[in-house]
Parts: sequence; C-alpha cells; structure tokens
Amino acid sequence: MHSVNVTERSGFKDIDGDAMHQPLTDAQLEVFRREGFVVLPSLFAQRELASLRDAADLIFELAVNATLALGRRYPRMDARFDEDGTLTLRKVQPVNDLSDVIAALATDERLIAPMRQIMRDEPVPMEEKLNFKQSVSARGLDLAFLRRSSFNPEVGLEGFLLHHDWGYFRMQGYPETILSSAVAIDDCAGRGPIRVIPGSHLLNVPMANPDSASGSGVVAAGFFDASELVPIDASAGSVMLFHSKLVHDSEPNRSGLPRRLMIYSHYPKSHDPDGDPDRRNAPTRRYAQDFEAQYRALVANGTYRPRFVLA
Repeated sequence: MHSVNVTERSGFKDIDGDAMHQPLTDAQLEVFRREGFVVLPSLFAQRELASLRDAADLIFELAVNATLALGRRYPRMDARFDEDGTLTLRKVQPVNDLSDVIAALATDERLIAPMRQIMRDEPVPMEEKLNFKQSVSARGLDLAFLRRSSFNPEVGLEGFLLHHDWGYFRMQGYPETILSSAVAIDDCAGRGPIRVIPGSHLLNVPMANPDSASGSGVVAAGFFDASELVPIDASAGSVMLFHSKLVHDSEPNRSGLPRRLMIYSHYPKSHDPDGDPDRRNAPTRRYAQDFEAQYRALVANGTYRPRFVLA
C-alpha cells in the first residue's frame, strides 16, 4: 500500500542533485574528530530551500487534516494543542515516503560525500525526521485531544532534552558510528537552535536510563552544566554533520517563526551489509500508511474536506 506523497506541489525537480560538493578539508575533519560536529555553510540554494519549505508545508497540512478526519493523532506527528488555540508541531517522523524532494536529500552527494570521508565507508540511510518547532493558530478546529500530554515526554514541552541519538538507536542494534546531517530549512538563530556539548561524543556519558531496551537517549541529570552548551545558529541552507554520541538539546522556539530542520541519519554499510536499514521506523511508517489510506478514502468520498491550510 502506497502512502500519501506530497511531491505534486513540492517542486522537487528544483533540487539540484548534481550540484558540486567540496571535499572536507583536513581542518574540517580535525574539527569533527575533536568536537563531534562540523557545520557546512550555504550547501543548498534558495530555490532548493523553497522546494523544501513547500514540501514541509504540505506535510504539516497532511498531519493536521488526517488527524481531524480520523479523530485521533496522526501517527507520525509529535504535536500539542493549547487552550488558546495554538497548535505546535514539533516533528513528523518518518517522512521519506511522503515527499520525493525530502527523500532525494537522503542520498544527495553534498551530504553523502562528507559522511563517506568521515566514516571511510558507504553511508546507509536509517532514519529521517522533519523537526518543525512551528506554532500556528488552529482556533475552531477540534484538536482538544492534542493537549500537552500529546508531546513525547522524552523531549520536554517545547525544546528537546539533553540527549544523544545513539541512546535511542542502540535499542535496534545500530552502531555508535552513525552520522547525522541536519539541513537548516530556515534560519536557526533566535528560533530554538540545536545546542551541543563539543567533544561529548568522546565521553562515556551516563544515560538517565542505562537499559538499552528503554529506548531512551536522555543524559543523566547533572553530568553536564548548561554553561557548556553551544548554540548552532546555522543559516538556512547550511548543514551540521554530527556524531550519534554528540550530546545536544535545543531551546524552545518562541519566535513565532518556523525553525525547520531536516535530519537524516546514516550508518556505515560494513556494520550490517544485509540488515534492514529501516527497522527503526518501519512499524510507524506502515501504520501511518494505513492511516493515510483511510484519510484519502474519506476525502475521496466527500466525508471529509481538508480544513487546515497554512496561510
């Protein structure tokens, strides 16, 4: 069964998949080894960002309309609806099957080539998520069941708690050597940027719940001081490559503007050449595709007419 694909209005052909990429310099590789991350500025052009923003808007609309049509939370969505009518969408995951423009980035050489340099292996995509951190008015819509408890408690009410990603990935047996790329669709400064603790990927950081079966990546309280956090005020089109054990969080976005980050994670192929790379997100993806098929049927037979459109 195929999922809803939002490509039709996303302009995905504007993504320049053949754009030239520059190899990482020795200095950049050293920064990554020492700090656990490196920022690559202006990797994507404005026309490409426009396509990504269109795709993100369509995914936002799909998430809300499917929720309204079926009367329960869209399974890919982490969101909250407040009493004043504000809807805050924190993230949608997974998303590659929803948009060709987003899926194309997962194998774009501008991301893959530097990861290949760092890994010294072929990067295999294993997770993708679109972090919105976007609030809009949804007054008059029946979303009362999306109260604060609807947000994943692992990541707090507005920002994301201090964690590292391998803390979550370890549950499915993925390696510590996973690399992630965060593509800034919008400017991040002042909009709840990611904050990192440089060099933390080299430490044996204690988890709040050390049991790998817990699926938790939250770091034990008190191990780091907040003064150690460095905000990554990346501009739109920039990319941060980071190690799966780099400890990070993000501040709340109270700017009234979106701060969309498209985050992909890849593992080195030699770790598991014959494994299912989608084993982490596949259950949600399959359930969401069934959910979307029900939503499409309601739209097709006239039972539901999409009510939520981003201005």
